[in-house]
Amino acid sequence: MSGIRNLLNIAKTALFASQASVNVASQNVANVNTEGYRKQEAQLVTRTGVKTLRYVLGDGVDVQQIRQRQTKFADQRVYKENTRLSHWQNRTRMLEQIEALFTGVGESDLNAKITSFFNAWEDLSNDPASMEFRTEVEQAANSLTAKFHDLDTGFNEIRENLNAEISGKVREVNVILHKMHDLNTKISGLEYSGQMANDLRDERSRLVRDLSGYMDITLKDRAFGQIEVSYKGMTLLNKDDVFELSTKTVSQSDRKNTDIYVHDSKIEVDSGEIGALYAVHKNMLDPYQDTVDTLAKGIVTQVNNNHQIGFDLYGNLGSYFFEPGKVTAGSIKLSDNISNDLRKIAAAAGTHDWTAGTHVSNGVGDNSIALQIADLQNVRVMKNNTTTYEGVYNGLYAEVGFDTDEAKNNQNNYQLLVDQLDNYRESIVGVSMDEEMADILKYQNSYNAAAKLVTAADDMFGTLINMIR
Repeated sequence: MSGIRNLLNIAKTALFASQASVNVASQNVANVNTEGYRKQEAQLVTRTGVKTLRYVLGDGVDVQQIRQRQTKFADQRVYKENTRLSHWQNRTRMLEQIEALFTGVGESDLNAKITSFFNAWEDLSNDPASMEFRTEVEQAANSLTAKFHDLDTGFNEIRENLNAEISGKVREVNVILHKMHDLNTKISGLEYSGQMANDLRDERSRLVRDLSGYMDITLKDRAFGQIEVSYKGMTLLNKDDVFELSTKTVSQSDRKNTDIYVHDSKIEVDSGEIGALYAVHKNMLDPYQDTVDTLAKGIVTQVNNNHQIGFDLYGNLGSYFFEPGKVTAGSIKLSDNISNDLRKIAAAAGTHDWTAGTHVSNGVGDNSIALQIADLQNVRVMKNNTTTYEGVYNGLYAEVGFDTDEAKNNQNNYQLLVDQLDNYRESIVGVSMDEEMADILKYQNSYNAAAKLVTAADDMFGTLINMIR
């Protein structure tokens, strides 16, 4: 009788094990398209045998646990490369916005406006007394200053967006950290009681990947399935708490920057999406804008220096052509004195006795100052007299283009790398429909075989009863 009971027990455990295995395979099939889902497997172990006087009889099978396939090394690589990919994706996105500021059609870019301005002076030199040509100079000057203003406004808008994005990304990081803390608590509660929190681990892994896009994080495994998160040695998440990031906006030289703090300490984020925003802000946007400001200052200074030693149509010594205190791209402005009376444009040269304070014009037909100003576009007056206005602009335009192309190339390279790592990881932990259907068929056959064991045991038990009767 005990042998038959043991056979029934073996059949029962086989039925349960096969059913559990089919359930696990079915769960895999159901989540074949679920992002971040890892293949699960029923881990079967032989039960301890039943000892008799002469030998040990088998006692069936147990489902020890529903385990999840793991690829810790591949996961770490994916997180690291995802940080780099996100960095270059965001750097490319922001640089394309900056590049668009310089992309003009025909005569609409800054270099064309500079050329038109100095060409207007050359036209004036052909007829220095012409009011038509003087109007042309005024219009060219206003068009040039407007273009400088547009560039400056564009720079400032991008900077404002960068600061807003940094603050927004920090809030998103904090939300993810709190979600991970909640999952840590749930996972440890389940696994402390001996259960495997596979689905919760999948959800947390998705959050870790999302978080890795923002910054280069370090993970540490802790007891009962918990993990800790840190950045450059500063803890962001442990088993007890979340240490939120915070932001503070500061002004430096009339430009606003957003700093990030954790544990009341300022941190420099140089990786991921946030690192890309910082890199574009401090290493590119600010220097680009500084170069445009330098170009505006150079034009204002050189044109004013020449204009002040010329003579207007009244025979008076020339004044400032551009407002002298407005020497940035955002402030450059044609002098009110000139815009109110175009006869005060100084196109003629003359003689000067600076000691005596006497100045005599060569006459309204003289064009010497107009020619000197027109020639400024071809003279190396920028960067310690090493390049021209056009050289400065072309150098800046080339730099923006190079930085943008570099970002795009790195984005493409890291996209290929992440795709390869994802494919490798998926080949290990991903769900294969062919494999799952084969497993379901295998476990179904096992279940049917176990059912036949129950029938066999029942027949044996009936035979035994009949013998006793």
